[in-house]
Amino acid sequence: MNQKYTADLMDESDRGAVLVGAAILEDTLRDLISSTSTENGLSAKSVADLFSMNGPASTFSAKTLVCYAFGLISKDLYDDLNRIRKIRNKFAHTSEKIDFLMPEIEDLVAEIQCCIEVSKNFEGEMFKGRGKIVGPPAPRPPDWELRSKGFVKYTKSIFCLGILQLQYEILNYRARKILG
Repeated sequence: MNQKYTADLMDESDRGAVLVGAAILEDTLRDLISSTSTENGLSAKSVADLFSMNGPASTFSAKTLVCYAFGLISKDLYDDLNRIRKIRNKFAHTSEKIDFLMPEIEDLVAEIQCCIEVSKNFEGEMFKGRGKIVGPPAPRPPDWELRSKGFVKYTKSIFCLGILQLQYEILNYRARKILG
């Protein structure tokens, strides 16, 4: 995994990490479809048409489906990509404050297989949004304050690492399938 990309994602706001992470995966799918189409003799114009506004691979969802339908990614990768798309939509389609410390987001990230895998090797101090709450919930410190004290948001870290693991899995799935 590229440590520069991991640091770049972690430096983003929570919303930024989700949107940029999903964009990284969408670009990876686009490149996979594009290179496969070119290998199969599709013209540059036809490849461009795939991704045009009305093209069959114009959205993240469509790119994911096309890759799965043509055996470019596995069912597990397909499922993880759809889970990440759901999270992306939650962050992208609200003006309300939303972050990785919200139980709903923690639960969604906990379902992503690549995030589960990278969590097995997580090192660092954890700050999670859950815990025993007595009385009214205390305000959460801002991200910069947590980071200045050496904490990282566990769910954000796992999500960012999971994005890069998923990208790696996508890029290597076809090679592993060919080599058997």
